[in-house]
Amino acid sequence: MPNSLNTNALNQYAARFTATVLNEAYRNQAVIKGPELLKLTPVRQVNLGILNRLFDQWKNSALAFRSIYFDFESEEVKTSLQNFMNTVSQHIAVKRNDLEPLFIESVKDTITLLYTPESYFEEKLRAMPESTFTAEKAQQLIKYTQIHNGIAQALSQRLEDSGSDSVYMTQVIGWLYEIKNNSELMDDITPFVSQFSEVLTLESSELLPVTPTVSFASQATGKNEPKSFFDSAFSEIDSKKPVSIPTAPSVPQRAEPGLAILSEIVSKTNSTEKETLNNRFKVDIPKASEENRYGNVQVKVENIAGSIPLGQRFMFVNQLFSKNAEHFDKAIYELDLVKSYEEAENLIWHRYASKYAWDVNGEAVQALLAIVKRKFTS
Repeated sequence: MPNSLNTNALNQYAARFTATVLNEAYRNQAVIKGPELLKLTPVRQVNLGILNRLFDQWKNSALAFRSIYFDFESEEVKTSLQNFMNTVSQHIAVKRNDLEPLFIESVKDTITLLYTPESYFEEKLRAMPESTFTAEKAQQLIKYTQIHNGIAQALSQRLEDSGSDSVYMTQVIGWLYEIKNNSELMDDITPFVSQFSEVLTLESSELLPVTPTVSFASQATGKNEPKSFFDSAFSEIDSKKPVSIPTAPSVPQRAEPGLAILSEIVSKTNSTEKETLNNRFKVDIPKASEENRYGNVQVKVENIAGSIPLGQRFMFVNQLFSKNAEHFDKAIYELDLVKSYEEAENLIWHRYASKYAWDVNGEAVQALLAIVKRKFTS
């Protein structure tokens, strides 16, 4: 399954899909009410995404209502405020200009979830407040995820098995990398592509830089007890999966120019090093012909973090992670969690290199690759 989508094609499709739906929805009315949101599109995940964003606004409004001059911890106040907010939630009325940005983001999220679930879940996890994962957040993730719901369920189960009330988000992302290739946790995407195409044809070839894998095992979604509109709304949504449609013969996809360049870069990870602005931090790294040994010590190491000398750590932090030691430590922690050099390369190229605008042929990047490779050398 690809690690990324064609951003331009995704943005264009989301905008066109949104305009098509809203032109019809607002044809004879100025606002859309809560129950209408549940059936706004044939794609339930899009509807859930909009509902989730409104739910966040609803929670933020409740927090904004609090004041330091009053006792909001009083049971009477807490009960009254909850009743008030629940009543407000039953009277959703959204104008087009306010709904449109929520709609577009929900469409983009859904397509990302459909084709690149790993990227979708990682983004949702990183966006969670306080950088911790709790049972409440796990249930929220399950509730608002219809496609590939098995992944959300598995992360919740990992938390329960850990015996902790909460864990750091880096740990949860590690779990995600461990389960991301488990096809039993994912759904067949074909019916969902068909649902999008009921409104506007969804062409996988325009979105994917490589040919996608389109066959996954089905996973049923769960139900939750209703309390507010945001809870009771789920009783209105048919929890049954759409009927699968036979998969069409795969069509060779045209690789994006950027992917071709990236592949060339990866193939040249042992090429000659270039000079950098920070050569004063230069440390010796093994040559290509010495890849089976590191000086007089065997290349194989148990973990990446413990094999980085202080001088190289200083170089990596300054040259690769914008002088942010915390970001460096988090990246090394995540690299230590992966199970193969291929996974480590994907993480490096598709996350860190793009995020920090690395000179991928530079000395620091080559040094990091050499160290990472040592962990996976047999």
